[in-house]
Order: sequence, then C-alpha cells, then structure tokens
Amino acid sequence: MRYAISYVSSAKNNISEKEVEEILDSAEEYNNTGDITGLLLFSEGNFFQVIEGEEKKVRELFEDIKNDERHTNIIKLFEKPIHKPAFDGYRSDYVTENTKFNSAKLRDYHRHVEVLDTKTQQAVENVLRAFIY
Repeated sequence: MRYAISYVSSAKNNISEKEVEEILDSAEEYNNTGDITGLLLFSEGNFFQVIEGEEKKVRELFEDIKNDERHTNIIKLFEKPIHKPAFDGYRSDYVTENTKFNSAKLRDYHRHVEVLDTKTQQAVENVLRAFIY
C-alpha cells in the first residue's frame, strides 16, 4: 500500500535563490529515481510538499526532511495510507510574485489532488491557493 505525507515549512532566513533551486532540482531527481511521487513548491520563503510512495520509504524520507537545517517550522498537513497515488511523478516549482504562473500547471496540480479524500483534498487545495495566488 502507498503512503503519503504533506507538510509546509519555512526556509531559513539566509537561504539563497540558488540554494532553493538546488533543493528543488535535487528533490525532483532523487524522488523520480526512488519511486516517490508528489510535489514540492517554494514561494515567498515557504515550502509545500506532498510525498507519496511505499510507507517505509516515505517515513524515512520525511525524517530526513525534518532534520534538514535549510528549513524550520515544519507543519504536517496530513499523513495517511492512500489507495491511489495522486501524482504520476515528482515535480517541483519555484513560484515568485514576479513569475507569471502557468495556469496549465495549476490545473494539472488540481487534477492530481482530485484523487484524495474530500477532507485532505480541501486542505491541499487551500495550501495550493495560498502558494500560487
């Protein structure tokens, strides 16, 4: 059975744009090769992530994430078994107020969220709205 964890966190104050881009790129590469699906977004000093995969792998990855000193104030949004993965791969995005966010990407993110149960779907939708709008 697959498992999912989602959280938000704040980047350390001294993190550079280059470091954020490296985090996004390395997360995408690592997770796509490790059978982890999901999404990582960074916007205005905050991270939002959903990770899905085999339960043991997801729990171990989340422990590593919690110990990463490049961010703080981790708030777990949900942690639960899932019957159907919401994401068909792993993606990351850097969303800034100067970036014209691609509406097709937003629709794609929303499409992935539709497979979640109603309560979880609403929580993720609320966070996506805060990050992207």
